[in-house]
Amino acid sequence: MVPIVTIDGPSGSGKGTISKSLALELGWNYLDSGLIYRCYAFLHSSKVENIPNEIEKIQHNYSLEHESITYQGKDITDLIRGSEITKLSSELSQKEEVRSRLTMIQETYRKLPGLVAEGRDMSSKLFPDSLVKIFLTANLEERVMRRANQLRNAGQKVNISELKNEIELRDERDTKRSHSPLKQTQDSTLIDSSSRTVREITNLIIKLVNEKY
Repeated sequence: MVPIVTIDGPSGSGKGTISKSLALELGWNYLDSGLIYRCYAFLHSSKVENIPNEIEKIQHNYSLEHESITYQGKDITDLIRGSEITKLSSELSQKEEVRSRLTMIQETYRKLPGLVAEGRDMSSKLFPDSLVKIFLTANLEERVMRRANQLRNAGQKVNISELKNEIELRDERDTKRSHSPLKQTQDSTLIDSSSRTVREITNLIIKLVNEKY
C-alpha cells in the first residue's frame, strides 16, 4: 500500500507550502493538483493539441524557497501562477470532461515511497483511501495577502479589492460546483493556518502520519 497524505483547502490557505514542506521532509512524491489544472489552462490558451500528453512534458522543480515550471525549455512559472491562467483554470475545472482527463494523470502520482497530494478534492474524490486527510484553511484577509505577495513576487501589479473579489468568487465556484466540490470530509483533520508556522503544521501532520502508517 502506498501511504498518502491529502491536503485540501481554498486558495491562499497555505496548502502548497505545507505540502511541499511535508513531501521534502518525508521524501515522498508531491502532487500539486492545482498546477495540473493551470498547465491544462496554459496549453488550452496556447491552442496546443493533445493536451494530456503535453502536460506530462511540463517540468516542475521546487524547494520551499523557489520553484520553476518549464515547457519546451521555456520558463513559464510566472505565467502559470498569474491571474489570467488562475481564472481560466478555475473556469475549466468546472467541466466534467476536463476533470475526468486530469484525474487519470493525477492518479499516476500514487507511487512508493508515498504521496503528498494537495488540491480541492484530494480527500473526497482522488484518494479517499488516504489515512491522513487534512483540510487546511485560513481567514480571508490572510489568504488575500498571501496571494497578493505571490503575485507581487512574480512582478505583477495587485489590486487588493479586485483580488479579494476574485478569491471569494473562486471559493463560491469551488464549493458549489456539481463535480467534486471543495469540502471537508468527515474523516479530515481541520487545521487553521492563519497564525501557525509552516514548521508547526508540518510537525503536526508528520505526527499523524506516524500514527496512521
